[in-house]
Amino acid sequence: MADRTASSEGAELPEAYDTKRLYLTARDPHWVYAHWDLGREQLKQYNSLSADRHLVLRIYKNSFAGKPFSEIHVHPESRNWFVNVDQAGTKYLAELGYYTQGNAQWVSISISGETLTPPDSMSDDLSVWFETLPADLQFDHLLRLVKTAVKEHVPLMEAIQQLRDSGIPGLPHGQDLAAGKWTAEQQRALAEVVTMDSVRRVWMGSLEITELIRRQLQQELYSAAAAQFSVPGSWSGAVSSFSSRLGGMEQRKGFWFNVNAELILYGATEVDAEVTIGGRVIKLRSDGTFSYRFALPDGEYHLPAIATSADGTDMRIADLKFSRNTQYGGEVGQHPQDARLKRPLAENVA
Repeated sequence: MADRTASSEGAELPEAYDTKRLYLTARDPHWVYAHWDLGREQLKQYNSLSADRHLVLRIYKNSFAGKPFSEIHVHPESRNWFVNVDQAGTKYLAELGYYTQGNAQWVSISISGETLTPPDSMSDDLSVWFETLPADLQFDHLLRLVKTAVKEHVPLMEAIQQLRDSGIPGLPHGQDLAAGKWTAEQQRALAEVVTMDSVRRVWMGSLEITELIRRQLQQELYSAAAAQFSVPGSWSGAVSSFSSRLGGMEQRKGFWFNVNAELILYGATEVDAEVTIGGRVIKLRSDGTFSYRFALPDGEYHLPAIATSADGTDMRIADLKFSRNTQYGGEVGQHPQDARLKRPLAENVA
């Protein structure tokens, strides 16, 4: 194939690269999109060989075996096509070709990889976890949790190998993962994997690593018997989770609505400063940060926050006032909330 890349800045991209590749992707539950990379001369040549003077796009369900689900005669100049499909949540494949003149034999030009149409209905499993990781959770600690999870869960080990095969450099081999061995270079590669958007979809979607990390964090929380979120100290006390409205419950029929609200107060200052909230001196973390999580029922709340420098010569004040006034229309339920949360009052700042 000739090099047809742009030779100067501002030059237009070619309309095709003549690779003959056929791409198929799902647009929505009932439409797929096909694109074939054929140049003008290639289209002209194949159209001249076709009994219909144009190409034909075949769509198959699940595999190329048997009769195609759909066969579309496309325009002679076409390089792409949208195809309506009847089943959502189904695997489809495509084949581009033509029928020869005379004996009308099928000639295949290219076949696509598979694509999966998304479902067109809500999943039966409506449970979900929402996780909040505190701002002071060190990335090195998170990496240690990820490495532990990789060692203990075979799917994660397989994913590491998949990422290696896809060209992500530096990741360890399977035997090293099983033994829990990580070099400095491999740890840096893992850090890139955890933060790279380009691989996060594979990592997060197929492996549910967020759930595994949540369990690791909860295990540390329980083993350390950490205090409630409203007590400054170890970051593990700030890990929160709650199930969805249907987690662990039978789905109710009919329309319904649950709502609730919480308040999170957080900040930072010099590590040797004195900070009071609602007139109470609080304990800062080692980096000068602090955070509190409260329930927020209807009412008026006042929590002035004052920071004073270590030598007493400088002061900063934030006069924080909060209120909630909820008005309901129809039957509205209260969404489940962490029972340990208290109202944002001065006496609840410990």
